Amino acid sequence: MSYRDQITATFEAALERFNASAPIRRLTSGEVEIAHYQWILRQIFHHARENPQIQALATVHFRGKQREWVKPFFKHATSEIGHDQLALNDLAALGVTTNGIPDEAPLPDTTALLALPFYLIQHKNPVAYLGYLYFLEFTPTSSGERYLEALEAMGVPDEAMSFLLDHTRIDVAHNRLMETYLDGLIAEQSDAAAVCAAIQATALLYENMLRGALERADLELAEQADKCPLPSLDTAAVGAR
Repeated sequence: MSYRDQITATFEAALERFNASAPIRRLTSGEVEIAHYQWILRQIFHHARENPQIQALATVHFRGKQREWVKPFFKHATSEIGHDQLALNDLAALGVTTNGIPDEAPLPDTTALLALPFYLIQHKNPVAYLGYLYFLEFTPTSSGERYLEALEAMGVPDEAMSFLLDHTRIDVAHNRLMETYLDGLIAEQSDAAAVCAAIQATALLYENMLRGALERADLELAEQADKCPLPSLDTAAVGAR
């Protein structure tokens, strides 16, 4: 089996598990509300904001023939700049005031997802970063339409789905880029194994990020319900009238 075949098989298995996870099941079965989607978008903003610079960071550790991929990586990273703004635009379209979001801290699970590529690049194998990037690029083009349908059924308008729409229908070109990265940067089996492990880790941590966002929305909705209890029916008073 070729390196690319190994990675494709690993991604397909990871995506199947990801789509069967509790957060995705909640989303696709309609068990969430607009408030949940808002919290997901907030975490997507924090995640997407860091990704261009993370991709540029990977090139610092490229050596020898790997340096041939510095320019394509920079070009790719540049194309990702501003995707965080798409998430903010989506939030604004849902009526959320976004001014303070760039200054807030991401949830812990989002921080863990962001920490993964830094660890891979700086302490393991910079080529392993391709596994992180592979999952981010191929998941929306593989399953994004399913997620879009779920959001539409929830009542989310198109103007509040620009981030997912962009990554589902426009990022196919980045899939082709990923294939050239795999062919050009994976030199031996240890590289392929590192990429496969990174795909699996990214899938799990992205799932955790979604779970954290949904749980925060659950908490807020419960707090709102406690503050606004339904009026009790005073049967004695009704009878007196």
